[in-house]
Amino acid sequence: MSLSFSAVAGRMGDRDFFMTVLPLKRVVRYFDATPPDLPPELRSQRILNEKRVPEIADYVLDRDSDWVFGSLTASFDSEYEFVPQNGASGKLLLDEDAQFVIVDGQHRLAAIRRAIVSNPTLRDQSIGVMLIPFEDLERNQQVFSDLNRTVQKTSRSLDILYDHTDPLNSVVLTVGNRVPVFKSRVEKSSTSLALRSAKFVTLSSLYDACGQLLGGKPVVSRLTTDSDELEAAEEFSTAYWSKVTDVVEPWRLVRDEMIKPSEARVEYVATHSVAFYALGAVGRQLFGISSSAEWSKRHDLSLLDSLKSVDWAKTNPEWQGIVMLGSSIVTRRQTRDALTRRLLHRIDPQRFEDAALVLGD
Repeated sequence: MSLSFSAVAGRMGDRDFFMTVLPLKRVVRYFDATPPDLPPELRSQRILNEKRVPEIADYVLDRDSDWVFGSLTASFDSEYEFVPQNGASGKLLLDEDAQFVIVDGQHRLAAIRRAIVSNPTLRDQSIGVMLIPFEDLERNQQVFSDLNRTVQKTSRSLDILYDHTDPLNSVVLTVGNRVPVFKSRVEKSSTSLALRSAKFVTLSSLYDACGQLLGGKPVVSRLTTDSDELEAAEEFSTAYWSKVTDVVEPWRLVRDEMIKPSEARVEYVATHSVAFYALGAVGRQLFGISSSAEWSKRHDLSLLDSLKSVDWAKTNPEWQGIVMLGSSIVTRRQTRDALTRRLLHRIDPQRFEDAALVLGD
């Protein structure tokens, strides 16, 4: 036996497993993704989605001094011997021609391989690997199934709350604390609001709305933690959403505690995510936000005053075919765009042509 891994031995159920830490250069040497032409019944896991790999690799490259991955899981087909050295710690010895199969983590592995090509210094950084003795394909498939069936993706709102590397998250949290209608009324754990929830908006919806207001992805992606730029984005966003609260009646009613958020959601279009997004897009179009330099300009927010006359009631027939079908709110890209156009037309009919959208075609 000539392959040696420093490892910690353990048991789950009736089976051995070994935890080791390997430099990335050894990871890419020993492990590889399952060939894509194998049928599902002969694979240990899902087909590699090549489109996901660049995004994951970019994460590692962008955060080369501060990235984190969960452990990879791989099976090894080899005779093995574990030599204890200090309790459960020791050396795992395998045959020189041992075969490895990635059971969980092939997208992370492919991203690591890609990132190392762009930044060879990553080769000496490390990742945890759980090694399990190979029994048969059925066992590997079961391990993959068991590992993934118990994993629950965190909500997008929680991702925004906990991700301190995205400057837009800082803007959104600042807006949530500074704008009275949002203060203590932002749902930060879930991406949806319960029927009787006392919250007014989810963090994910507010994130999308602020992203639109600040110029959309091309502009917002250049936002950095530079204090002047970030402060300008926060000041503009706070002023804008405060003004929106003044001119959108259901928002004002919630702010002034004249109606509960849950009651407002039942009665008004303006309290749904499609409206938050559209109102953000209105600001972007109205003030021509196409670069971060425009966040610090003195915009004439009084242009929004035309929205005071909007009847936001769901019973208003104006919303049929725009954001509503019958009694139901329809949330998709087309309805967000249609509502944006309708509101812009209300503000400035000559500048913004209202192209009606008929839903249900």
